[in-house]
Formats: sequence, C-alpha cells, structure tokens
Amino acid sequence: MLKRLIAGAALVALAAPLAAQNAAPTNPPTQPGTKEDPGTPRTPLPADRGYDKPQVRTEAINNPNKDEVAAANSMTSGSSAAGTAAAISADLQGQYNADMAAWLDAMRTRDARIAANASHYDRQQRAYADAMYVWRMQVRDCERGFQFACNRPTPNPADFMR
Repeated sequence: MLKRLIAGAALVALAAPLAAQNAAPTNPPTQPGTKEDPGTPRTPLPADRGYDKPQVRTEAINNPNKDEVAAANSMTSGSSAAGTAAAISADLQGQYNADMAAWLDAMRTRDARIAANASHYDRQQRAYADAMYVWRMQVRDCERGFQFACNRPTPNPADFMR
C-alpha cells in the first residue's frame, strides 16, 4: 500500500511539469503607457522625481520647492557669502596645514623609531654572529686537544653588543 502511494506521488510530481509545458500560452498583462497599451497615461512612481527629464511633469514636481531653492542660491551667491566663503576657506586651509604638519611629525617619529629598531636588531645580529664565531673557534681548539678551550664557558652574545 505504501509503495503504491509513493509511486503515485512520484508520478504526479513528474506529470505536473509536463502538463504545464503543454498548456496554451497566455498573453502577459499590458502596462499602461507602453507600446501595447498607449492609450492610458502611465502613473508616475512615488520615488521618481523626474529631475533628469525635461518635461512638464518635471516642472510640476519642482515648482513647490522653487522659492526655497532660490533663497538657498541667493545665500551662497551674495557678496557677503563670498567673504564668508573666503574666511571658511582660510580656516579650512589652516586646519589642512595643521593636519599635514601633524601627519609629517607622526611619520618622522615613526621613521625614527623604525631606524632605531633596525639599528638595534643589526647590533643583535652582529653580536650573535660574533659569539658563534668565537664558539666555533673554541670548539675547534677543544677538538685539537687544548684543554683550556674545553673548560671555557659558552660565549654570551650580550658580551659582544657594541
């Protein structure tokens, strides 16, 4: 019984796509204001302000804000605004110069720290190499039978720091 039920479900699942493929094609709905339906005007989208379209609609959308735009433009284009803009520009230039000076100072400090670290690591590498050279000579002397070389302590790299 269960096998028949599973076989029936599989048959239905396989037959559904075949039936959909054989169905008569339907016409897609037409959009108002398109080639298929040119008679009805298209309603504008709420987010479409139309700024990039030189149309009557664009003017109708922009007209309510025309006074505020003109007031804002007159504030920035006046002669007093030019003086204010120069003062702001001078203030911004001063801030820019201060920021550049601070950045250059930080970079110089960083570069000095990097150079000091490089010098320190170079001295450490040389001290280690010198200690290894002395240790190899000490091992060679010990292998040749010089007892004093065998009894000496291992060289310490810190003793070779300059």
